[in-house]
Amino acid sequence: MPTKKNMDNNWRAVHARRKHDIDSKIPTAWRLPSSLTKGDNVLQVPYESNILTPRELRITEARAVDLVQALQTGICTSVEVTTAFCKRAAIAHQLTNCLAVVLFEEALADAAACDEYMRRHGKPKGPLHGLPISVKEHIYLEGTTATSALIAWADDGSPGDALIVKCLRDAGAVFHVKTTNPQCLMSLECDSNLFGRTTNPHNRNLTPGGSSGGEGALIAMRGSPLGIGTDIGGSIRAPSAFSGGYGLKPSVARIPHGGLSGIHGGMENIIGAVGPMANSVDDLKLFCNVVLDANPWDHEPSLIEIPWRSVSMPEKLKIAVMWHDGVVLPHPPVRRALEETVKTLKAHGHTIVNWDPKYHEELFHWANRAYLLDAGREYTDTMDLGSEPPVPSLEWFLSLAGSSCSIEETWKVNSQRDRLRTQWAVQWRELGINALLCPAHASVASAHDECHYWGYTSVFNSLDLSAAVMPVGTYSPEKYKDAPISLQLVTSRLQEERVLEVMSAIDAVVNPKAEVFKSTAPITLSAVEGWKNEGALGAIRTAA
Repeated sequence: MPTKKNMDNNWRAVHARRKHDIDSKIPTAWRLPSSLTKGDNVLQVPYESNILTPRELRITEARAVDLVQALQTGICTSVEVTTAFCKRAAIAHQLTNCLAVVLFEEALADAAACDEYMRRHGKPKGPLHGLPISVKEHIYLEGTTATSALIAWADDGSPGDALIVKCLRDAGAVFHVKTTNPQCLMSLECDSNLFGRTTNPHNRNLTPGGSSGGEGALIAMRGSPLGIGTDIGGSIRAPSAFSGGYGLKPSVARIPHGGLSGIHGGMENIIGAVGPMANSVDDLKLFCNVVLDANPWDHEPSLIEIPWRSVSMPEKLKIAVMWHDGVVLPHPPVRRALEETVKTLKAHGHTIVNWDPKYHEELFHWANRAYLLDAGREYTDTMDLGSEPPVPSLEWFLSLAGSSCSIEETWKVNSQRDRLRTQWAVQWRELGINALLCPAHASVASAHDECHYWGYTSVFNSLDLSAAVMPVGTYSPEKYKDAPISLQLVTSRLQEERVLEVMSAIDAVVNPKAEVFKSTAPITLSAVEGWKNEGALGAIRTAA
């Protein structure tokens, strides 16, 4: 951990240098005129900019699973796919401030190497051959900084690739950008003194969520087909929900989670998970399948040796619904979305039972205590090293801190967690359910600096359960205009296959927009060349 105080003692100067470094790597030909940088909902700008060709627009609309097939069969080259996503990432950043590190030149060189490998060997490098993937900023990626958006760590480089990055790189992936996260990570927003504020492309007056907020915004803008996020209290699920995407928080021991920059290294009472963020359920499955096929437990001993499994779920599911967590009542649009989803599931023959959130409030307060066992001292000490103030969302988080815990008090905190996990498991077993359905958040995306509750997500970190989110609609009143509405699915611990299979089943009946997207034709020259910008815009509206 760095201990050297920022030498110029001026965090604004550090921010200005970082901003210049990012902006200077966007080619002039990919820069937007000021006339296209106005407005709240900016999802249509890629089609109005004429920066991408019709073929590139079609490529960036495709799911990762379809792109992988196109790349492996030679329908697309990695250079053209990577170029398309670099262009769209550049547009996304100019509109939402979602990028922390720009790697366009490096990515195109790696993409050219993939194409050359295919030419020489007549086969792909691996299951993700030539696919661009984005990475959350604090995850180690060789040759890049990993700062947790802290001024004191602004120049800290990655010592190498995190294991999750290595697994994907070995499978043939290309890394084109790193995305923003908030100061010290502990926020469902995305603001920092180092990178500035990231906004939601559906409505820039709203937060994209956090802490994987840059990923959420980028994927919503189709600037990446697949991204890597992290989640210790909702940091994959909230950005996916707020930005209208799909995200998976696995149980901690399933997916590699070493090689991260962050406060509280070695903390074990509650541990962050690494997981995928994308625009379809199938893309989440692809990510998990590829990573676990690399036998990561051979390199990261904390992982449990569980390869990706083929699971079959009953045709008619039994799903428990948590309408309210007993702490914060979901806002009306979220409640209505949940009611409509339950109505549709019942109409398709699925059994619905109610979940009693009798342990939820205790779990929520337990998580807040677990995050701040040192009363927030490491957060404040590290900010002091950079002579920077806390941003509003972090200031709110630190206000939750009580007194520092002794070793004996920490043991008691962990014993409380274990008791709650056992009680929850008993309740689950007694109901005999396949999954739990509940809000992903109490509301749609919040206005900036107003997201002050994470109980609908943090409890599942406390319990270390498998949890995922999916979009089910959008909200219309003016302040939250165009904000996506999403729901959350939860299964037992280490059941990532099951939570995604249940999500696929629900997605098929409650989210016809996803079905329209899934049914689009494969990428072919004949299919692409006739596309007009208007048609592509219609596609993103049915997919997002």
